[in-house]
Amino acid sequence: MIKLFNYTINALFILATCFAIYIVGVLAYGTITEHHFEDETKLSQDSENIQSLSDSTFELISWNIGFFGLGEESDFFYDGGEDVFQSKETVQKNIDGIINLIEEQTNVDFFLLQEVDSFAWRSQKLDFFEQFEALENPYQFHYALNYASTFVPIPIFNPLGPTYGGLCSMSKFPVKEAFRYDLRTESLWPKRMFFLKRCFLIQRIPLEEKDLIVINIHNSAYDRSGAKNNKEMHHILEYAQLEYAKDNYVVLGGDWNQNPPDYKSNDSPEAYKNSSFTNEDIPEGWQWVADVTTPTNRKLDKPYSREQSYTSVIDHYLISPNVQVDSIAVIDMQFAYSDHQPVYLKVTLDGGR
Repeated sequence: MIKLFNYTINALFILATCFAIYIVGVLAYGTITEHHFEDETKLSQDSENIQSLSDSTFELISWNIGFFGLGEESDFFYDGGEDVFQSKETVQKNIDGIINLIEEQTNVDFFLLQEVDSFAWRSQKLDFFEQFEALENPYQFHYALNYASTFVPIPIFNPLGPTYGGLCSMSKFPVKEAFRYDLRTESLWPKRMFFLKRCFLIQRIPLEEKDLIVINIHNSAYDRSGAKNNKEMHHILEYAQLEYAKDNYVVLGGDWNQNPPDYKSNDSPEAYKNSSFTNEDIPEGWQWVADVTTPTNRKLDKPYSREQSYTSVIDHYLISPNVQVDSIAVIDMQFAYSDHQPVYLKVTLDGGR
């Protein structure tokens, strides 16, 4: 009995030592390989003689595509589900569905995509950009990383591993310049090594006298205190207002992880409810634009069920006072390819102030 007890103690000690070595190794590796972003990163190439547009009406779609791993059949451990990875066949199904929608929406001038993986275990290391570029498409795109971790160690027994993803903005029109602006709301060490480093991505489209500024955003989730979201909104609005002060037109779209002011929360449990914006959160004359009749996001505690899944509206737009809304609508795909749904917007630029 004493020998068995000693063997058990020794075995537990060895396991605890191995686990401690693993944790120290993960922290050391993460610290050495941590990706640091500049406050401002130019994404576009310098080019001359970019033709100015005379167009005044534009169509956009914003869509968080859920890193190709969160379609209708998926749940996710971070949202109360069990899954960490989907099969390669399921990920490819989602990629095909996303590309098909882009190809079908031939009238759309800009796509603002969020959670676009460039290399990650969670998306089975499949390359969306390689598949998309192989097709004939009229879009120029820019990509801004907001998740760049060489190894995400959670869940402990089935870790996410290498994770690289971010924002992708696509334009049919020549882009004068594109930038990634860091929001500096990452967590403290060591957590910051394994989670998103939020940013926003801008494309500047030259018009005959002014510019159209299209901004792609994906703000923080699970921010109960509101501190991160408030800081992010301050940075984003500061930039947007400076552009509007130059008489430029500004359209911001993406996954805000907050409800628009006119959305009435459904019967989701308190833990699944999002905070809501108010009209006091934005400068006078600016406008939230959302379709609140159709959900844009579902919770991932279970595979999608129209009757049982908790849903909300967190994907929408913000426009400057010199932009007029012509149409706004969620494209209802029943969450077939992502835990978010694409949101269509048509706007006309108002020449006056």
